[in-house]
Amino acid sequence: MRGFLQQWSALIAAVLVVLSIVSTRNTLRTQLGGVQDRLTALEKHLESIRNALEGSQGIGVRMATLDIRVHEQLQKLMAQRETSLERHEQDMFTTQDAVQALQTTVDTIATMTQRIAFVEEMLLEMQGSLAEMRQQRTNANR
Repeated sequence: MRGFLQQWSALIAAVLVVLSIVSTRNTLRTQLGGVQDRLTALEKHLESIRNALEGSQGIGVRMATLDIRVHEQLQKLMAQRETSLERHEQDMFTTQDAVQALQTTVDTIATMTQRIAFVEEMLLEMQGSLAEMRQQRTNANR
């Protein structure tokens, strides 16, 4: 059982890291899609308002005010988007570092497992030699 756990624990850990990466990527796509949808909706509203205001008195003043507000909102959304991208980029680098560390650990475990198997084989050979020597000594004493 111990051998089974030693063989599969590295693989299970690697699978968990891969699942974490996939989940983080899906979350990033969802959030970026939401920001893009909000920007598209805002642009549509702006166009609709511009069309409605054509022909009304004071359109220049209203449009300037609206443009300022829309520009401010767009700047806020763009800042939020950039912050989100930076955060997710950092998460991606952290995940890559974790995967690299995991790979190093897996390699170390594999190397140690090989060494342990070699030592076990040597000990079994020595045990057999000792048993053979005892048998020879017993035969010699008779």
